[in-house]
Amino acid sequence: YYHKTMIYMFPCENNNLSIEPCRNDSFTRFLRAHCNEVDSLYLLAALLLLSEGIDVPIAIEKNIHSGERILLKFDFDEFSFIDLPLWLESIVPKEADQQMHDTNSVSENIDLYIRQENIMNEVERIMVYQKETEKIVQFFKSLCIEPFLSDLERCREPETQKNFNLGYFLDSPGFLIQSYIFEYIDNVEQYKLFLDSVHTLLQKLLYYMKTSEQQKKLIKEIIDYYFIDKNGLYRNMRRNHIIDICNLKYKIDRSSILPFTSIEMVPSYTRVPENEYNPESIEDFVQDEALQYSDHVETMLLNLFTCLTYNPETNVCSTERIPGASTALKVFFNKYSVPTESASQEKHRDWCRVVSRLSNPNIRYVRESRTELCGGLENIIYVIYELFGENINIRAAIEGTINSSHNRRAERVESIKELFLNILTCLATSHKISIESSELEYLPTENLMFGMFGSIVLGFEAKGKKESIKLDILSKYSKFSLVSDFSAFSEDAKNELMDMQRIYNSAKSHIKITIWNYLNNSIERLNKKLPAQNYSAVVGMLDQMRSTPNYIFLCGRINSLLYKMSIINYRLIYSNIKKLTKSNQILRITSNIIGSVRLDNPRERKMILLTPFICNCNHKEYFPSIEYNTDNLPISEFGVVDVRNALSVLIDISETEESFQNSFQCILVHAIFNRELFGIFESYRSFEIMCINLVKKYKLVTLTWTLQRIKSSRIDHNNVLDAICFLWLSYACINTPYNLEVIYHLYTNIDPLKITSRCIAHMTSIRGMDFNRILMVLEAEKRALGLETNTESVEKYERIKKHFQSCATSVVPGGSSINPITI
Repeated sequence: YYHKTMIYMFPCENNNLSIEPCRNDSFTRFLRAHCNEVDSLYLLAALLLLSEGIDVPIAIEKNIHSGERILLKFDFDEFSFIDLPLWLESIVPKEADQQMHDTNSVSENIDLYIRQENIMNEVERIMVYQKETEKIVQFFKSLCIEPFLSDLERCREPETQKNFNLGYFLDSPGFLIQSYIFEYIDNVEQYKLFLDSVHTLLQKLLYYMKTSEQQKKLIKEIIDYYFIDKNGLYRNMRRNHIIDICNLKYKIDRSSILPFTSIEMVPSYTRVPENEYNPESIEDFVQDEALQYSDHVETMLLNLFTCLTYNPETNVCSTERIPGASTALKVFFNKYSVPTESASQEKHRDWCRVVSRLSNPNIRYVRESRTELCGGLENIIYVIYELFGENINIRAAIEGTINSSHNRRAERVESIKELFLNILTCLATSHKISIESSELEYLPTENLMFGMFGSIVLGFEAKGKKESIKLDILSKYSKFSLVSDFSAFSEDAKNELMDMQRIYNSAKSHIKITIWNYLNNSIERLNKKLPAQNYSAVVGMLDQMRSTPNYIFLCGRINSLLYKMSIINYRLIYSNIKKLTKSNQILRITSNIIGSVRLDNPRERKMILLTPFICNCNHKEYFPSIEYNTDNLPISEFGVVDVRNALSVLIDISETEESFQNSFQCILVHAIFNRELFGIFESYRSFEIMCINLVKKYKLVTLTWTLQRIKSSRIDHNNVLDAICFLWLSYACINTPYNLEVIYHLYTNIDPLKITSRCIAHMTSIRGMDFNRILMVLEAEKRALGLETNTESVEKYERIKKHFQSCATSVVPGGSSINPITI
């Protein structure tokens, strides 16, 4: 029930945890529909107090059909703190009307339908029941009765570092509702009203005649915990942690060359109204989900322009030094000059007004009202063209490149990319801009028009420092993200971090421990020791997760694709030893990490799923909703090189010989081994993986097992394994120094009668194969190879020697006689 409530409050859209679902019965939609009423803040306050075990008399009133509402009213009191109807008017497609009545829910495709059709006479207005809001209220209400009340004790905010590291508090309803409130309330005035609501409710409950003495005691504790006497705060500065945090933040901001020094500071998308918001309108259609949109592209542009207009010397944003900026752009950054202030709904709406309804017909919008920008790099360039209408240089450059003809798509991609860099260079008055990497291509959109989509990493350089950002520009979703670790802090900021860590090192309260954890992670980040930066730290973290799964969330954000890949690989390869139950928390965390990746992107899907899925035969049971059949993948996604990479990862990650063997057996069942056994193992890279890395980690006995497993798995067609061992023997002999045990082991697994002329021809085509050295090593180690024991061994040696002599006389012209491979 807890996790279902979490999904209601933080649904995942476009691989991002967000409170902004495109549904007409979402909790956020319900609150925003009543945002002008103080009842909505009292509702959040009531849920917060319920999470602490305080029995708030909130109820779902269902006495009247279609008149269901949330009520919070005390006996013998005319005033209702909360009186909110659970039915909201919504705009839906006509054919969805029956579904609304059947399910009391709204299809997630309604918003998409409105955007695609844009025909308002095809829709109608109906009343939609707010089922998710009801479920959330019922969940928090249930916390005040057993057994939930006892469960709350386990999740209380920890007072020691040891308990903090267990991470139980992350599973608490209190942490859930506080996290939601942090995301929902986006300005100071609203937060003050919320605090007043909490305090008023606590005072009311304290003197309410039905409140038990035990509850009154808890209420007093909560009042003391939530609120501090203002005068006492200034008398005892050690309680004022805000001063410490603000001092540190000031020094970090002063040393930064970008306005964002952590991902938490980057504004994320929200839902904004299609039309102008009129708070005085009684029938305000803007609040309906169908008339709102997610400002993905707009927010990415906002964050990019915030970086371009940011002055590292003054720490403010301004368009004063950028020639030709539109009036709307100037007004916006005059109003929002401080980038570190939170991105409120008002700020999002103001920005969307700047980039909506632009007159340039080349700018593509999703909606007929010319709101909700379409994705695509060219569309973004047209927006910049319009926002800098008086900048002759920018307009001329855009017109010259966009309108020029290109024979090939690749040429156009390169020219548009160069144009984009030139535009940014012109706009960035405080930074030197560079393109560090890009993955852009021309793709068709839904309306069959072509656009340039993909990702591009931009470098910003100033004050002797360099930071990087990434723009994901997709057809349905766009995102701005930080690439850098932002470790180039000034000495002043680093010293402040170290001093604060020492001060908070012996913390004995939850807030102090939380601050210490942030400080410690920041210092680890500076030293490149966070799990996201250091693989050995990943192993240590995952090892601790066996007993405390939530520990992973205390080690920083899980936002790097490589970090996610390391976690998934390790978890699924390790779980081959012991099968996980479907309710296992580590499996649930793993599933959520996979869910945060764009699996429709071939590169990301391959990075995250290929190796762990081919190494774990239980992946279909663990993740039944993921349609990824490793038995039927195209060569582009699962080829020879991919098998080698998977084997290398498997050896690196597997902790025991048993885990390696289990995963190796899972890999062998794939059809590619039937088709490409020789191709997989014939390269020096494969020899290095299987005969050097594997032997070094698990000794020769594991190599013996591996060869026996290949031989017994019915994939060794036409004696390919003999040819592979013959090749590996060659590689083993030309290594400097060579490993005699490996040479002996490979030698004993070769039947020289099964070495074909085709194999000899392949051997002679390999550059750098020094056959004279191979013959010299075999001659020098004749005794070690056991040639004096019997006639058969002598005959075998002579035949193998003859093969190598044949190779030496048939070597391809230009083949090097010098071994280029040195270990």
